Amino acid sequence: MKPLIYGKSKIGPGTVIGDNVIIGYPSRSEMEKFEKNPEEIDGAVIGENCTLRAHGTIYSRAVLGSGVRTGHYYLVREGTVVGDNTLIGTHVTIDNNCKIGKNVSIQSGVYIPTGTVIEDDVFLAPNVCLTNDRRPAYLKEWKCEPVYIKTLATIAANSTILPGVTIGKGALVGAGSVVTKDVPDFAIVYGVPARRVGDVRDLIKKLDQSNLSERAKKIVSL
Repeated sequence: MKPLIYGKSKIGPGTVIGDNVIIGYPSRSEMEKFEKNPEEIDGAVIGENCTLRAHGTIYSRAVLGSGVRTGHYYLVREGTVVGDNTLIGTHVTIDNNCKIGKNVSIQSGVYIPTGTVIEDDVFLAPNVCLTNDRRPAYLKEWKCEPVYIKTLATIAANSTILPGVTIGKGALVGAGSVVTKDVPDFAIVYGVPARRVGDVRDLIKKLDQSNLSERAKKIVSL
């Protein structure tokens, strides 16, 4: 099935859209307006030279910058802003009103809940789960406590970040960790619960300096 583009959606030049992609899907607050006249909802904004692969849904009032790439079966909810050249992997869910920076790598199976803030150059490995509710299903009115991830942080596969936690710039969270409190800048943490075990800058110094990635060089220069 060809892409479905709803409302006043805007798509930049050079963008490639795969089969079964829905752009500008109405949020709950827009559904009544959509049912009366689908052309009246705000729609989504997609930048230039994006690659949106098949079977994705991007809600109305979501904004994707230029050069964004996706896998398959992804969801980006309303009010979320994604920066330039960010990767959204297969089976990624990004809920509403999130702010995601430039050059972020969101690998397959990552869950990003409402209100999350992710700065530039962050790497989220497969199946990372961010959370925002300390008492799920127990209160009628719950308090949203978003996760904040600072620039150049890395979160390894299958890690869970609890509500309200800040991950410092350049920090590294080891695979399978459960992070229950803030992680300082450049700290290496892992475990259940995650505990500090080192400094990313010391780790980088031990590596082959002639083979460092641009990412590693940026961390050292911070």
